[in-house]
Amino acid sequence: MKLLKIITILALLLINYNNLAFSASGNASVYKITIQQIAFCETGSSISNCLNPVVVYESDSGVIDIASTTAGASAATLGTATKATIGTSYTHLQIVMNRLITISGTGISDGTNTCGTAGGTAGAIDSNAQGVVDAGAGELVVGSAFVGAAPGTNAYSGHTAITEVTQTPNQDPDGDTYFQWRLALSSPFVYDGIQNPSVTVAFGTDTALTFTDDAGNDCDAYASAPDVTVTIK
Repeated sequence: MKLLKIITILALLLINYNNLAFSASGNASVYKITIQQIAFCETGSSISNCLNPVVVYESDSGVIDIASTTAGASAATLGTATKATIGTSYTHLQIVMNRLITISGTGISDGTNTCGTAGGTAGAIDSNAQGVVDAGAGELVVGSAFVGAAPGTNAYSGHTAITEVTQTPNQDPDGDTYFQWRLALSSPFVYDGIQNPSVTVAFGTDTALTFTDDAGNDCDAYASAPDVTVTIK
């Protein structure tokens, strides 16, 4: 059985979390994610709703470091396109991932403080990670969105279980173990039952780590969006 190269799923990270008053994004030299579920969404779907989802992958992907993968190359092979309905047009993807991401990098929190992940305090599903002023890069567990604020997009829904139905989009992720992310494909994908689709992906992590001085903490850290472009054809 041929496999669909689901590096496409990394596009789920196209989330603009940078909705806090004092924050800035920096380069992530490590960006480790774990994928739990992938689904195609039929025509009529939107970033807020996945219509008639067809699950093409449901398992623990293990850790995938997208920062160490060459742009355009496949970081992982997950799922099978044969689960899609022949002749049906799919316009969106919906992905479930662990909210906690391992990241490494440095950046500016408010235009003054330079922050790094080395020696920081790990985040949890109900608390933000803390970087260190003037520190360098080092692996740190951070959340995929800032606890205490809405993510700023209807494409994001927090979840406490992998198979949980879609919650109200754009809610504070406090306490959520997973998150569901929906994105539009660059063009509709129609499975013909014969050809295995080719997938083209380009991404970068130059702005995938965000620091903020929210609530008096100089270096609150969370994962922000890599630059990702996805095409299935």
